[in-house]
Amino acid sequence: MKKKNGFTLVELLAVIVILAIIMIIAIPTVLETMASARRSSFAIYIEKVVKDTTTQYVYDSNGGAIAGAGRYVYNIEKDLGYTSTGDYKGYVVVNAEDVDNPHYIVYLWDSNYMTLSWDVTDQKMPKADDKTAIQSLDKTQVAGLNEYVACKAGSSATVTNCYNRQGYKIVE
Repeated sequence: MKKKNGFTLVELLAVIVILAIIMIIAIPTVLETMASARRSSFAIYIEKVVKDTTTQYVYDSNGGAIAGAGRYVYNIEKDLGYTSTGDYKGYVVVNAEDVDNPHYIVYLWDSNYMTLSWDVTDQKMPKADDKTAIQSLDKTQVAGLNEYVACKAGSSATVTNCYNRQGYKIVE
């Protein structure tokens, strides 16, 4: 009697076919889960940035760096002390034209998603499944975005003064 060692070609092909079928079924679910996790992470980051901006704005206004009504732009890298932002870029505009009721307007993006001109005071903090608030990144919409453009974009007034967190006027 001959000794059998290993698998036949048919057995190996059957295993490969079974593995391929499992991959075809599993890959879309895994990719969807990864995208959902990225969206959730982006939503959590928005919440963190707004919370830190609120804290910094209160500190700046109580400390005298900024005074009175106006629109103040907080850059997440320069003004919030984030030394490592990863892919995240953006601004939070504090519309304090009514100093008793400031509005926080988010302009934030990374390599996958963006939230532009989202007023978290009126529209609430965006959730991961909110496709109106958290959209897929469109590089053409964030290409020219800077502090001045972010500040002016949310304004209905013809003349709006924009300031950085030190109280200095931002000009074009």
